[in-house]
Amino acid sequence: MPVTDGQPPPPDRGHASLPEGEEQAPPGTRTMAIVRWALVGLMALAAVAAWVDRARSARQEQAAVGARYVCPMHPQIVTTHPGECPICGMDLVPAGAARIAVGAAPAAAPSGPPVPGLAAVDLSDDRVQLSGMRTAVAAREKLASTVRAVGFVAADESGLVSVNARFSGWVEQLHVGQTGQLVQPGEVLASIYSPEMLSAQQVFLNAVKWTERRPGGAGSGPSVTSDLEKDARLRLELLGVAKQDIDTIAEAAQPQRAINVRSPVRGYVSRKGVVKGLYVPAGTELFQLADLSRVWVLVDVPESELARVKVGQRATFEPRSSPGRRYQGRVQFIYPALDTASRALQARLELRNPGLELRPGMFGEVALELGDAEAVVVPQEALVDTGEHQYVFVDRGGGRFEPRAVEAGWSGHGRVAILEGLAAGERVVTTANFMLDSESRLRAAVEGFNAGPAAPPRAAGLYTCPMHPEFVTSDPAARCPKCGMKLVPQAPAGPASPHAAAPGGPKPAGPTARAPQPAHAARIGAAPGPTPAGEP
Repeated sequence: MPVTDGQPPPPDRGHASLPEGEEQAPPGTRTMAIVRWALVGLMALAAVAAWVDRARSARQEQAAVGARYVCPMHPQIVTTHPGECPICGMDLVPAGAARIAVGAAPAAAPSGPPVPGLAAVDLSDDRVQLSGMRTAVAAREKLASTVRAVGFVAADESGLVSVNARFSGWVEQLHVGQTGQLVQPGEVLASIYSPEMLSAQQVFLNAVKWTERRPGGAGSGPSVTSDLEKDARLRLELLGVAKQDIDTIAEAAQPQRAINVRSPVRGYVSRKGVVKGLYVPAGTELFQLADLSRVWVLVDVPESELARVKVGQRATFEPRSSPGRRYQGRVQFIYPALDTASRALQARLELRNPGLELRPGMFGEVALELGDAEAVVVPQEALVDTGEHQYVFVDRGGGRFEPRAVEAGWSGHGRVAILEGLAAGERVVTTANFMLDSESRLRAAVEGFNAGPAAPPRAAGLYTCPMHPEFVTSDPAARCPKCGMKLVPQAPAGPASPHAAAPGGPKPAGPTARAPQPAHAARIGAAPGPTPAGEP
């Protein structure tokens, strides 16, 4: 039907019109409403059940461990009754089972000496896992009965001989011209021309002639001339002329041009200080001989093993040039000073060397038999050594880690012996020590700041906040408007006033009994009440 302008459409004859607000809902609306309310009811029931179960678990846990209360700022304060923290004055709060485990350490593991500047650290399980912390149990173990160190062969100093010229002259012949040559006793080393020795030989020959010319000859008994011969012979001996060379001079009846310098011992030439034609003054060292029938082995003992090395201990030397060849000896001497470069102390072995199998300069491995000893041993990573203090972090359980001062001894093969401060069976931290050290120093600094120095006498009638000392009031029941902590009696602002009253007299009036910034205290909320004596 056409619709004309300005005319409403005619009503539909097939449907009856309903009043406003009484239209029929779409199909399924009622079903969806029922489902929605059913889901809301189920969620409410689940929330109530979870809350009830948590409350029941908390009550069971509290009944199992007993009521304990701790300070939120100072977890080391643990009591069995509610109250205030003796350090900061905050109200104590109930502690859970984990906090109880932290506060109560096992009685079987006594605490050791504290470490200056460190405090115990409490960490949650999440932080312990995120830091990758590992621990190990300190165990009493047998220390190594032998210590292996590096040793090298040196000449026996008691077998070194210096051959000197006892007179001045020129070297005419050099019979031993190279270092390391083996010489025998009495072998000629060099021949020296000396005008001084020509004069001494001539005196000796004249004495021999006078002895032979006197009546009766040389065998007719003692006389002045025979004493002159003895004196001249003794002079040549003292100047280093061998007896066989003196006899040769007497038989030849004429002085020798050059005097022979002979070897006094059997040995190897370790140092040669002359060449042919050199002028040598009296006292010059010509040769140094070394007797290598006995040699020394000098062992570098680690500094950590000094207390265990003693004179007389057995030792075995195995040179690198002869693997499997071992020489047995004993520690004969321990040097009194350490080598500043290697931080090691030298011990000395003496070994027989008849076949010259051991040559000076050889290196090898020395095994020192130290005997059996036991000590508490921990991994070397657990020890924190600052140079001034040595300490470890002991795992007390429940996320609590305690710094413990110790005394370390022997170390090697990744292990270190703890002589004092730690008992067998205690668990120490081997990783994340740097994080624990930082946390411990921070905790110690905070506790030292909160504790502060010894409190001086309190000011009567005034109270302040330990965390915000600028807040001062005369109402003891007031609380800090910033942190909500309970107030404590305020300490005097400075030294006593010269106008202070005598003991038992009236309280002084004026600024001596007033806290700093009283106007600010009143402005930030000093409780109303009667004005204390001395305040305007």
